Amino acid sequence: MQDSTSRGRALITRALVPTYLILITGLPLAAAGLFAATAPSVIWGVVALTLFPAIYAVGYVLTAGLLARLTRASIVPGRYPRSLGHPIYGPRRLYALCWTALYYCGPLYHAVLAIPLAKRVVFRLFGYRGSLDFQTYPDTWLRDLPLLTIGKGAYLSNKATISPNMCLKNGKIIVLPVSIGARTMIGHLTMIAPGVDIGADSEVGVGAALGINVSVGGHTLIDHEVILDHDAAIGDRCVIGTRSYVGRKAVIRSGIRLPPASVVPARTVLTTQAEADALLERVDAWRPTRAFARIVGNGSVS
Repeated sequence: MQDSTSRGRALITRALVPTYLILITGLPLAAAGLFAATAPSVIWGVVALTLFPAIYAVGYVLTAGLLARLTRASIVPGRYPRSLGHPIYGPRRLYALCWTALYYCGPLYHAVLAIPLAKRVVFRLFGYRGSLDFQTYPDTWLRDLPLLTIGKGAYLSNKATISPNMCLKNGKIIVLPVSIGARTMIGHLTMIAPGVDIGADSEVGVGAALGINVSVGGHTLIDHEVILDHDAAIGDRCVIGTRSYVGRKAVIRSGIRLPPASVVPARTVLTTQAEADALLERVDAWRPTRAFARIVGNGSVS
């Protein structure tokens, strides 16, 4: 019985995919065409043809957003099999279809981000609840808007990945909220995994990678190409130097500064700067890399 129910859901989802695409692209075209065809005079016909692109663009965006609302309730935390027959994953795919129909339509998405009113309407339609006073770009990877919280004044660089979902090798998908604090800067090509929580006034440098459920406090610098493994926790007012690695479930308390290319083993707990300095004296496997990264971090290489 369960298998037949799952197969039925999968068939419905597969049927709805082309239906959604036809509605997203076809309804705006029909509306714009009808407006032009029913023009009462030549002058109105010219006006209608002039407004045709704008009518189509607005209709496209609104249709995608309104259809996304039908399955917005499926954007919830958890681990789910990537099966169209699953009661959560199937509707998620339809929500994602609506978002990607807009996201990958470059001129339209660019206009949405550039016009404050359009940004407000579209992000709210797709379920985003956080501040709208943040900077992002058309090629910043944003997904699952109901699970995103972005603080006022935050800056998300182009080609950064901020995604509350991640596909796993075992055929499942993990979905967790992501929070980025006010005035925090996320660097170019940075990867933010599900469950990441970053405090206010922090900075994550170019090419950094933050694993699942990583937490970073406020006023903290995560420098370029740093890797914070899953469940690592960094306190307030910390500095993690360029190309450092912080292991899984490691904890670095507030105020600690790590030089470039530091290695903090998994499950290590550093509560004082003295403990951090002593650890780095013992961990020397990456010493050549650390020396090079320290030069780069100090700006000695141009």
